[in-house]
Amino acid sequence: MSGQHRLKRKLAFGIAATLALLLVSAVLAQTRKEPPVQSPPGNSGNSEFFIHAFHSEKFNGLECSLCHTPVKPGSVELNRPGHEQCEACHADDFEKDLKPKMCAQCHMTFPPTSESDLLPFPRYKNTRAILFQFSHAAHVDTKARNNAVTGFRSDCTFCHNFDEQGIFAKFPGHTQCAACHAKEGMKPLLSASTNAAGCRGCHTPEEIENPNFTQNRRLISPVVVSGKYVDINFSHKAHFAVKAAYGMNCTTCHSAVLRSTNLTSLTLPRMLDCVNCHDTSKRIAAEFRMSNCRVCHADTAEGLLAPASHNRNIKPDFHTESFRGHHEREAAASDATCYICHQNVRPASTGKDLCSGCHQVMMPASHTARWKDDIHGKVAAMDRTTCATCHATDYCSRCHNELPRSHVPLPIFRGGGHAQLAMLDERSCLSCHTFQNTCAECHSGNLSRGAVRK
Repeated sequence: MSGQHRLKRKLAFGIAATLALLLVSAVLAQTRKEPPVQSPPGNSGNSEFFIHAFHSEKFNGLECSLCHTPVKPGSVELNRPGHEQCEACHADDFEKDLKPKMCAQCHMTFPPTSESDLLPFPRYKNTRAILFQFSHAAHVDTKARNNAVTGFRSDCTFCHNFDEQGIFAKFPGHTQCAACHAKEGMKPLLSASTNAAGCRGCHTPEEIENPNFTQNRRLISPVVVSGKYVDINFSHKAHFAVKAAYGMNCTTCHSAVLRSTNLTSLTLPRMLDCVNCHDTSKRIAAEFRMSNCRVCHADTAEGLLAPASHNRNIKPDFHTESFRGHHEREAAASDATCYICHQNVRPASTGKDLCSGCHQVMMPASHTARWKDDIHGKVAAMDRTTCATCHATDYCSRCHNELPRSHVPLPIFRGGGHAQLAMLDERSCLSCHTFQNTCAECHSGNLSRGAVRK
């Protein structure tokens, strides 16, 4: 076969393979369900209509006060825009041709029947964050002064009031913010005559309407937006009743507020925060211990100790991939609470007892298929203490008394095949051998003659 003929065959094969790959890619593209591409806010190509984005795009410089009017003269609390405000520009849409898109901005049904079908105001109340960059760290009292009436931190109780049952804390409104932000020179400035610049000092309505508007929007935890966990029985009132006995304050549980600079870094108390009292204090009654999940969890299945949401697929937020490989400090701490979820871990003050419950039945992530034959020697040479956490002293000798695979066949390895390995990594040789009992058998004469020649 000529060289030219072989070249043609290679080209034909390459073209055929390329066409096959393109065909497979086209088929996969048709069958794979790709997420819909979001159009920019205000773009008519998007199936959802973003009312604030549309008006800010079409009418640059439109003032918020044209639609949002005070509930009464001089008030900083604002009304939901009513028909009167909308009809200033959309009279025909109300009087002649009623449009579903227009009514859907406030009403859940079309045509609207009454005020009973109104959507919440603000529109996404407790389902989406209505501001994003609020910094608790910039608002907390550095002196941690308490309110003489409530006994709690003044900076917390001033902004957050409680519902009638005393169960959940409410989010602050314009009234609470205006105590400081209505003062002259304060930025952002909040008053009855606030302009759009003042409103946008806290709010970015385009982000509120479109949850895909920014990456920052998606990083805010749903529990921070709603202010409560799903299926949790909790009462602030019950804890207030014993706050003096246990020295509790708002930041005892809400420790994240002291350093939170935005809503993405803010968290509600975790279950481990509850452990500090409910499992470490001897004054807590048995029925309120952490082992009784039904005290707090409303979704505990009948006949099961743990809530239905507590399965192997749901782990605490801090149990990241990094935590799996670097949790030894937390697990070895004297107050470690691993045993609350990991039932085969015994509470103890020594790291070995805490770790053995898991590591006797589950190997560390580092122990891959290559670990035994290729990696563990280097790690053991650097830090044998870590190995000793799980392995007894004779664990190494049981394997290393056997001939390593690199030493096979032994006559060739001993006759000179070991030279290169020994020069590259002499320390690995000395893991089992010493110069006196192994190397000196052959090399002592050569070394001494070399010394004489020098």
